[in-house]
Parts: sequence; C-alpha cells; structure tokens
Amino acid sequence: MIICVIPSFNEESTIAEVVRGVGRHCDRVIVIDDGSTDATSKIARLHGADVLRHPFRIGVGGALSTGFEAAMRLGAEAVLTIDGDGQHDPNEAPRLLKPLSSGEADLVIGSRFLGDPSAMPLHKRIGNMAISALTSIASGIRITDSQSGYRAYSRAVLEAVRHSSFGYGWASESIILAARGGFRIVEVPIRTIYHAKRARGAGVIDGTKIAYDTLKRIPRKNRGKR
Repeated sequence: MIICVIPSFNEESTIAEVVRGVGRHCDRVIVIDDGSTDATSKIARLHGADVLRHPFRIGVGGALSTGFEAAMRLGAEAVLTIDGDGQHDPNEAPRLLKPLSSGEADLVIGSRFLGDPSAMPLHKRIGNMAISALTSIASGIRITDSQSGYRAYSRAVLEAVRHSSFGYGWASESIILAARGGFRIVEVPIRTIYHAKRARGAGVIDGTKIAYDTLKRIPRKNRGKR
C-alpha cells in the first residue's frame, strides 16, 4: 500500500488540487492539518483525504511525524510526501515511487536542482545550496536539494529513522540519519513551481538554525572538508 502524507497549514486554495493529484498515484491520502485557521481540513475531506488535525501549529517536522505514524499503523509499504501549498507537481509522483518499487532506493528525494531551479528566488537558491552542501558533508553522500519536501520513503526507512525536529530542520536531519543507517538515497529531477503570493518556507532565521544544527552533525574529522 502506498500512502501519501501531506503536511498543511492554511492551504485552502491549493489542497484540493494536491489531494486529487496524488490520489491518482497513491492508495490513500492523509492530510495533516497543522493548526490551520482556514478551511484546509474541510476541503481535504471533501476531496477524499483522511485528515488528522493538530489543535495548534507545531511545525512541518511535527506534522510529518504525525503522518508517518498514521501511515505505518495503516500498513503502508511506501510513503510519499508532498507539500500542501502546490509547489510540487503531483503528476511527478511516479518518478519518485519508481526507484522504490524497482529496489533501487530506500529514500527518494525530488530535487529541483537536477531540473531547472530558475523559478526559485535567488536568495532561496543560495540558502538551499549552502544547506545541501552541509547536509552532503554530514551524511557522506552528495545531496543537491536537502530541503525538498517531495519524497518517497520505504517502510524500512520509516521504521528505523525518526527525525526529532518539529521545524524545517527535519529535512536535513532525516537524510543524515538515513545515510548513517546504511539506506540507499537517490535524487530524481522535479519541476520548480514557485507561487510568489504564497511564498512561505524557511526564512533567514530558519535557514541559519538548520545550517547550525546540520553543522553540529558533521563528524569533527570531516569539518572543513568539501
């Protein structure tokens, strides 16, 4: 069974399209409403998703933890994650799921940098590249888009790897833990979709904290290496 987990916060304008889109490629869709104050939950249910709602916002990392636990209880063999704000193309889901089904990978990351990242604002590109470089050093494998939320996980990874960050730091943390656990990680190219009016994601303060936390995970013997 393939279950899609969608962390969401105030996504009433996009959640229907995302749920319908991934629903064509997954057996079940779970939306984690992370304390939204709009109609995200209602719309998601109307379009066929199961909804788990946090009473207040705890962060995307916390929302994903809730979703992963629910998916595992339901017997998921693979879990696809996609953001609820429409920044990913649901029709690219098979591209992420294929390396799992073929036995090529245990964790698949959709990389905007293997495609054309020009739609992403320059400051976000630079910040992502810097954090991805730190994540690569800490994990021991080359990662081009450590902050992508469009991913596919095997059940084995989710059973063994549990990120602790409630915020945006979950993205790099989960890669590092999976790599150190000996799991195979691959990236596949995805489209970059950027909605200027809906721009959220990690800001400068978030990015600085992610970089600091990732730097702490780099073995001392590897610090200073590129």
